[in-house]
Amino acid sequence: MLISVVIPTYNEKENIQILVDKLIEIFNSNNIQGNIVIVDDNSPDGTGKIADELAVYYKPLVHVIHRSGKLGIGTAHIAGFKYSLDKLNADLIFSMDSDLSHNPEYLPDFVKLHNRGYDIIVGSRYVKGGGVKNWGLHRKIVSKGANMLASTILGIKINDMTTGYRCYSRNVLQKLDLDVIKSNGYSFLEEILYYCKRKRFKIGETPIIFVDRTLGSSKLSKNEMAKFFMTILRLRFQH
Repeated sequence: MLISVVIPTYNEKENIQILVDKLIEIFNSNNIQGNIVIVDDNSPDGTGKIADELAVYYKPLVHVIHRSGKLGIGTAHIAGFKYSLDKLNADLIFSMDSDLSHNPEYLPDFVKLHNRGYDIIVGSRYVKGGGVKNWGLHRKIVSKGANMLASTILGIKINDMTTGYRCYSRNVLQKLDLDVIKSNGYSFLEEILYYCKRKRFKIGETPIIFVDRTLGSSKLSKNEMAKFFMTILRLRFQH
């Protein structure tokens, strides 16, 4: 089984090498046949150059897609997914954040759930064994509330709708029309789950501990939060 880990980046020079090194270590220690696809949106801090150096050092396991500018994390995911399907012929396609908040050590847990028949597995902060570190009370309340709202409005019975740490089977991404997804920001995460639900794919959750970034700056703005609410309302009433 071949896996591909898609990592969108924008100004992550402090984190990307640490993450890639850790992923390769996890591949080797768990006998995972894996690739890494970094999708960089022309980061001004030189993240793309570091990614290219990693691609040379770890050839042929690390691949880099360079985009012309900050085009959004949603379209970055889609670019990585298509590359993983068409160029790498991957069986399982992961997505994860580039800021070290998602621990690569959880990868084998996702694979186990896939082997039990789940089409999509999300790394959940809100199931038994999951949680968050380095968050204040306000952010915990906002995150929990957003998840409950999205789950209720869209009718998807999972606990963590907004997690970016996920695993999709090849079959899922082939059967979804990725080009109809309108969200280019973080609300992409809810939108793709919505289409997975409509296709009746089986969604599972595996616990993760989310550790808030220690290096670099957060990309989650008030504008992204507004897009989140607009997206779930659009999806709810579009049919």
